[in-house]
Amino acid sequence: MGKLWLIEGLPGSGKSTFAERLQDKRNGKFYSEVDASHPVDVHDVYWVEEKPSTGRILDEIEGGWLVRYDDGDERAGTDVYELPFALHTRIMCERWRRYVQKVEREEQDVIFECALLQNPFTIGMVSQDVPLADMETYVQEVADILKPIDPIVVYLALNDVARIFPIVYDERPIEWQGGFVEYYTSGAYGVNHSREGVVGTIEILVERQRRELELLERLPLRHVQIQNDERRSFEELTNILEEESVRSCKL
Repeated sequence: MGKLWLIEGLPGSGKSTFAERLQDKRNGKFYSEVDASHPVDVHDVYWVEEKPSTGRILDEIEGGWLVRYDDGDERAGTDVYELPFALHTRIMCERWRRYVQKVEREEQDVIFECALLQNPFTIGMVSQDVPLADMETYVQEVADILKPIDPIVVYLALNDVARIFPIVYDERPIEWQGGFVEYYTSGAYGVNHSREGVVGTIEILVERQRRELELLERLPLRHVQIQNDERRSFEELTNILEEESVRSCKL
């Protein structure tokens, strides 16, 4: 069975670049967070209570259907990432369970980004500001589901978010800049904590990373934390792969 790699970190920490390099090194399969063929994640997918007449049904789950619509389709239901947190978590935990049941047939390594920590904290903290205990319970349940397949979590951490984020921000298109800051500061957490503009966004990112790293230490999963302010994660990747090779030989 191939290995599942879960790449985590803040936006701009280098997750996608790291995942692509890992894919090349391991001859694996990398699913970005927006990949329409992602076996677990549900970017731009809607949950519909009544069987839809348009769109492509991906799954039947939690008494409804997951549907992806094409441009021009009449849309029904709610984006999965805009559902109430409790319903969202039930859907995603079931998606993880079904994936684990099938993954033993995978012969190559599989790489996900954002799936374990970023996505739960984005909907739970940034968007809905649910109690931290609820988010931790959800992520802990996912970790327990994944534990039998022994995945590896790689967290690309930033020591100086206030320095790195403005660099990343300036590199991105204007549309991304406005949309990202608006999403972070207009969500429930930003509103409830009076966070505004780029400065407020950075404050939210710092808190998000702190919470994610604290939780990661308590999860029953192997994990590696790489400080990636200076973009040296590729050097660490070599060490990680060597350690994994040695560990595999001992099993």
